[in-house]
Amino acid sequence: MRLDPRRLLDLLAVARHGSFSGAAEATRVSQPALSQSIAVLEHGLGVRVLDRDRHGARLTEFGKTLAFHAQALESLLDRAKVDTRLRSLGLEGLLALGITPITAVGLVPLALEVLLRETPDVSVSVVEDLDDRILSMLRSRELDLVISRLGVGPDYPDVETEPLLLADWSLILRAEHPLASLSSVSLKDLDGVKWVLPAGGSAFRRQLENMFATAGIGWPTRAINTNSILAIKAIVMSSDCVTIMSPRLVEVERELGRICAVELTDVGPLRPVGLMWRSNEELSPIAARFAKVLRLVAQGSSA
Repeated sequence: MRLDPRRLLDLLAVARHGSFSGAAEATRVSQPALSQSIAVLEHGLGVRVLDRDRHGARLTEFGKTLAFHAQALESLLDRAKVDTRLRSLGLEGLLALGITPITAVGLVPLALEVLLRETPDVSVSVVEDLDDRILSMLRSRELDLVISRLGVGPDYPDVETEPLLLADWSLILRAEHPLASLSSVSLKDLDGVKWVLPAGGSAFRRQLENMFATAGIGWPTRAINTNSILAIKAIVMSSDCVTIMSPRLVEVERELGRICAVELTDVGPLRPVGLMWRSNEELSPIAARFAKVLRLVAQGSSA
């Protein structure tokens, strides 16, 4: 059976709204027509894609698989509309990037500066979010490329990765902190310090958890937890709380004398920062051009 794209989008609408009535109202399609569309889809596939009861409709496991592809289809159609509109305005198209804090500071801005100097007629969208979120957006075709830490989260067969550079770790603290005069320190020697650390949901948090476990100590309980890098830096600068992050993220504050970075001696193997894209899918000319620029910038950063 050849899947009708319209029926996949109908399934996605029901999944999003949790009922046929809600989906029908949102899509301005009659409820009987929507029910018939899903019935034809289920009959053609020979499986149920929705479980229905008086509370609404929920995706089955088969339905979840189809909804994932339906979301990718929807993103592809939206992207076609955006690229067509940009072409009509004289632009080459859209480059959609997903980034995390460590790539937002130097690597990606430097690469974008080079790209836009060489190719000014490009529209660029940059999304900074938790690793899991931007990876999901990549897989559903909302993003062209993701630049983040590699090897921390789950591996997906539909995502390719390429290491670009190693991200080091340091203890980050305010310049007047009692530990700021040290040249190096071990995590095991930091018992009793007050921490500000990333909250759950990010590769940053998962790697720090692995780091503490490797050092043989538990995750700090005396900690402020937030996924805002700006908040982490502000708290460190205004208190005796310390954190762990790449010195790349605090270069400006270090130059201003507000923050110090002390070498950590027991952080385990470093994880690379790298590039991610969808497997078995050709990059757009703009995305391929940016990836090439990014590799060159990363080589310079590693030198």
